[in-house]
Amino acid sequence: MGTTRAGAVRARRRRRAVAAAGTALALVTPLACGFSATPIGADVAGAVQPAEAAPAETLLTWLDGGATTASQQLVEGRIGLDRDRTAPVSRVRLLLDGARLVALPAACRPSTVTRLRSWFDDDELVCDLKGARDHLDVTVITVAADASAADAPRVTGRVVLSGGGERTTGLVTPREIEGGEPDLVPDLRLLSSPDFLNGDVGDLRQGPNSWTPARSENSTNPAYERALDTILDDWADLDPAGVLVAGDLVDGRWGYDDQDTGTFGPVDTPAQRKAAVRRAARTYYPQWQQRFDEHGLAVFPAIGDHEMGDNPWPQGKRDLAPTFKSEWSRAFTQTASGDPLYADHPDGPARLTAYAGRPTPDVQVVTLDLFDITPQRSRIGLDPQQRRWFAQVLRRADRDGVRWIVVQGHVPVVWPVPSRGSSDLHVPGGTRSKMWRLMKKYGVDLYLAGEVHDASTAVRDGIVQVAHGGIFQFGLTTALTMDFYGDGLYLTLRDYDVRTAEAADGSRLWETRRKGMPKRLSVQGGARVIGTASVRDGRLVGPSGVLRPID
Repeated sequence: MGTTRAGAVRARRRRRAVAAAGTALALVTPLACGFSATPIGADVAGAVQPAEAAPAETLLTWLDGGATTASQQLVEGRIGLDRDRTAPVSRVRLLLDGARLVALPAACRPSTVTRLRSWFDDDELVCDLKGARDHLDVTVITVAADASAADAPRVTGRVVLSGGGERTTGLVTPREIEGGEPDLVPDLRLLSSPDFLNGDVGDLRQGPNSWTPARSENSTNPAYERALDTILDDWADLDPAGVLVAGDLVDGRWGYDDQDTGTFGPVDTPAQRKAAVRRAARTYYPQWQQRFDEHGLAVFPAIGDHEMGDNPWPQGKRDLAPTFKSEWSRAFTQTASGDPLYADHPDGPARLTAYAGRPTPDVQVVTLDLFDITPQRSRIGLDPQQRRWFAQVLRRADRDGVRWIVVQGHVPVVWPVPSRGSSDLHVPGGTRSKMWRLMKKYGVDLYLAGEVHDASTAVRDGIVQVAHGGIFQFGLTTALTMDFYGDGLYLTLRDYDVRTAEAADGSRLWETRRKGMPKRLSVQGGARVIGTASVRDGRLVGPSGVLRPID
């Protein structure tokens, strides 16, 4: 973090324009999410572009009929689709200057984490329509980018309608913006990305191991590091107070050597396997942390099943459980002298793997260890001492009048939820579990989970569960921004188009188990918003896209 990055962050803060809406759409988080702008008139990357006539009419009009509006105001517009066309409109593209989208319209087909359908960024909306219709309603917030400009700022833009090989281009009704730019920023911004990376990505030249190129391929390459920089740069641009990663930082199938490389030493005896786990952890964990440090991001991880060697846990793997936990805590949650890094933590087996804190007096964040795994047993859930501590943390937050409580744990509690390529671990008993009943009793607002490599929102007992994130090299990484404004919590889910391909010679990056990772990987374009919502008084308000709650 040098002077250039600090200056850029200050400039971004000045550009941010976010207002709390007190009407039906109280949904403004996406407006502060710092996308790189797409020039108006640019084409959608990769899309087939039909023949286009010159703009001849206005396609977006404002429902209130106004010609002016104050900066930072929500305005509803309508795009007319019932035009003189031989084929119905199937896709709408809206490009804006002087305004930003706040949500995906309900008429747009939602994206998934593997298929991009409808999305938006700062100044562009792409909407795949669910069916034929005569109009599309959108809600935007006006943004006076430069209040000192000689000419009054205006909302302008362009609409492109396509379908059936036809394309119609029209204009946005201009609207003057009065009032300049208020410097409104959230009370607190946090970011969540579980299962980042869910892969052993690291330079094997660094760390206590015996790797040489003659033994195997490396575990990273320039393509992976460029892609990681792209995503972490995006997160740094958002300037969060912290990044929450609810488990599965690594692949973690350590203590094995399927390709018989000897990189982390022999793995024939229990003692050798423990030593191999230590060497792997001390190779991959420091590099995982270093990436966040280099981007000026404070990261707060939870432990996942892959930090415990991945499920299931037969006896041989359970014997490694103490080593897995001690190496994870050594990297992330304890001081050099071995004491807990965080003052608020439980006693017992989760002393170094669960912790809590308040980034502001109004926000309580709790990180749980849901892996009660010892040489004698393997259970998903809270051990008794951690559960008592959790109750104390929640009781204290309630007593202190803390406005927001956010909890992260690796596996979902509300079940079932959508999943992809997951072993579908979840808390037994679901919303009847002791853990959930504690969260219900003390009014937890948001529970963040990973594990399922998909994205979903569920609301039960006034608690919003968001399960998201996924395996980096499979293109399943998402990031949830959480903006706190007084009595409103605003959620925005960002998706990244990560693409992979096999090397021409069939070689792959090395991991201890299976075939490793494809060598060719890239991030296409910038982040795209595929879901938004707000949380108020135990309710999910105005959800859009992939954040619409499951039944």
